[in-house]
Amino acid sequence: MSCEAESHCEAPVRAATGPLNFQIKMASDPRLLSVVRGTISELAAVCGFEAEQCRCITLAVDEALSNVIRHAYKNHCDREIELNCRVLDDCLELTFVDSGEPADLSRVCAQPLDEVALGGRGTQLIREIMDEVSYERPEGRNRLRLKKYLSGAGTGPGPLQSELRENH
Repeated sequence: MSCEAESHCEAPVRAATGPLNFQIKMASDPRLLSVVRGTISELAAVCGFEAEQCRCITLAVDEALSNVIRHAYKNHCDREIELNCRVLDDCLELTFVDSGEPADLSRVCAQPLDEVALGGRGTQLIREIMDEVSYERPEGRNRLRLKKYLSGAGTGPGPLQSELRENH
C-alpha cells in the first residue's frame, strides 16, 4: 500500500531552519550537574562546535551553575535554576536565571588564572572560554548570559581553549 493512498501518512521530517530554542528548568541540586553537562555537550555538537569547543562550553556551563548553587543559593538544593539555550546562525547563547542572592560584582571581576589566587577562578574560566559574558539583575532575579560564536563568526577560540588543546 502506498503512502499516498493513506490519509494518515505523514511527509518525511525535514530539518527545521532558523533559531533553535531549548530550556532546562532544574533544582539547584549538584547531582543534576552531570545531566546538564551531557545535554550541553550534545547541544554544542549539534551547533557545529568541534569536540574541544564542546568540552570548553560544557566547562563554562558547569562553572556557572556551580556558582549559582554555591553563591546565589548558598548550597540549598531545592531552588530553581532556569537555563535557556538559543542556537543562532552564528552562535550559541546560554542564559542562566535564578532568584538567589545577587552576585557580588567585586568578586565576579575576573582574576588571573595563577596558582596564588584562591577565588574567582570559575568566573575567569567562563570569561576565557566564552566570547561574551554579561550579568544583570532585572526584577530581582540574576541573569547571566554567555555567548560562544562558531568559528569565523566571532572572536574565535579563547586562550584557554588553546591551553586545553596543548594539555590534552
